[in-house]
Amino acid sequence: MITPILETERIILRPPKITDAETMFNNWTTDPDVAVFMRWSVHQSVNDTIMWLTSVESNLSDEHTYDWAFIYKENNELFGTGGAYLNDEFGVYEVGYNLMKKYWGLGLATEATSAIIRFAKEELKQATFFARCAKENPASVNVLKKLGFVYKQDSKFSSFDGERVFESYDYILHS
Repeated sequence: MITPILETERIILRPPKITDAETMFNNWTTDPDVAVFMRWSVHQSVNDTIMWLTSVESNLSDEHTYDWAFIYKENNELFGTGGAYLNDEFGVYEVGYNLMKKYWGLGLATEATSAIIRFAKEELKQATFFARCAKENPASVNVLKKLGFVYKQDSKFSSFDGERVFESYDYILHS
């Protein structure tokens, strides 16, 4: 299934495009505070963002990978991304998100992720979801708890480049 456009009260979730690269680069992929607990590293050039978006665009019809760009309806600003990806280890979809700092603390991560989960339940017929966050990231712990995720276990995850390892919490949501 091609990644669809989703909508909530305050957000439009649409597939990211390569033309979003400059905005993403300027607003959050270069921000160490946004990247600190992410698997990806701070982007050093807009080409890093373009390379990532190229891979996202190539997966738009992959039935195991769904990525969205988040647009704030009030001002039409692109402010984050998130998605659902089939986690082979657990055999369920894993959800994740990241937002530019200006939009932290407004409930938008919860709102966007709720829309992603609703899509996966209704369209992909998924009943169980997985999420993982760094132990040092209480904001994400709060988001996951608001969404109804329940702690499963302590674990670890590494950045894509293998240079950073995070102590983490694993969460499961049964719906």
